[in-house]
Amino acid sequence: MKTKLHIRNRSSLKQKRAARAPRSVGSKIAITLLSLIAIGSFTLLVFPYIPKVLFWITRPSLDPTSYRQAAQDTKNGKPINADQTKPGNRLILPGIGADIQIIEGSNIYVIGKNQGAWRETRAANPTQNGNLVLAGHRFIYNVRNPGVFYNMPELDVGEKIFIRWDNKMYEYEIYNTRSVQPTQVDIRDPDPKVSRKLTLYTCWPLGSTAERFVIEAKQL
Repeated sequence: MKTKLHIRNRSSLKQKRAARAPRSVGSKIAITLLSLIAIGSFTLLVFPYIPKVLFWITRPSLDPTSYRQAAQDTKNGKPINADQTKPGNRLILPGIGADIQIIEGSNIYVIGKNQGAWRETRAANPTQNGNLVLAGHRFIYNVRNPGVFYNMPELDVGEKIFIRWDNKMYEYEIYNTRSVQPTQVDIRDPDPKVSRKLTLYTCWPLGSTAERFVIEAKQL
């Protein structure tokens, strides 16, 4: 009798385990899905900041010596030794290692997501008095094409900016940085105290379009 009871108890345990098995598999699936969702959410939150961390580690930059010499040659009426592998008019930001093509058009959509800096057709150019206004995207970073304004807020007052325009070079110095509301379109206006001004702007803060980060520079 004891042996039969023992066998019956083992059979009962197997039945209970079998009954619990489907719930165990379901729990594992649920846990896996929740883990994937958590990892995906974390990646979406962290990924936009990875290039910034890499920037702080590597500190990419361009040697301004050749650009400064080219700007001096332009002042002296001499031809410059331009890099012909990089087409068109260009915005050069040595402090963040960016050499960006300037693209003209009636609105910012002409530059797509990651193709360069937009210049309004009505804005001044480096040969004219007024305000040369350039805008670029910041929310997308492409290592192969750093021609965006992702790291633009890293630039400080006193740093130099260069514009290559019609195979001539012009040097600017940053004199102010600030954040403004998107409705503050007066950033496009000329500055009576600066005859030839350069204004750069992009979205701010990172991952948001709530404000605009603005850099103001004067031609030297």
